[in-house]
Amino acid sequence: MLLSVKNKEKGGSKVDKNLKLVLGKAFGELYEIQKQHGINKVDNGHIYGLLHGFEEALDKEFENLSLISREETATVLRYFEPFLKVEKETSDLPSYDEMREEMKSKGITPERFITILRYLNACDRINVDVNQDGHFKLTDENEKK
Repeated sequence: MLLSVKNKEKGGSKVDKNLKLVLGKAFGELYEIQKQHGINKVDNGHIYGLLHGFEEALDKEFENLSLISREETATVLRYFEPFLKVEKETSDLPSYDEMREEMKSKGITPERFITILRYLNACDRINVDVNQDGHFKLTDENEKK
């Protein structure tokens, strides 16, 4: 919740500056540990920037943070309920374009729709996954483990 609260000071950002610095340092440390284990998700400059409070690096790290509300998640789940109840195969589902338009009419962007759908799939609440192109597939328990 703190990450979505706007700083009321003039020139404030979505994330309180002190919290941003602390989180940046923590992420920088995490990336350092990952790098030591051969996982290179970000470049050395970004790590250095996070560890030392460079605003550019902090902004890059946190610019895509957004809260997906319970209401948005419930909207997507409600949309799929009729299909889940009758256990229809994906070929019986409406097309992705139809779904996208329905979600847009409810204020959910296609990107958020896909993110929510993937979350519901990962939580075993639905067994349908979709890629960024809108291609659906049924998933089974073996794929998730």
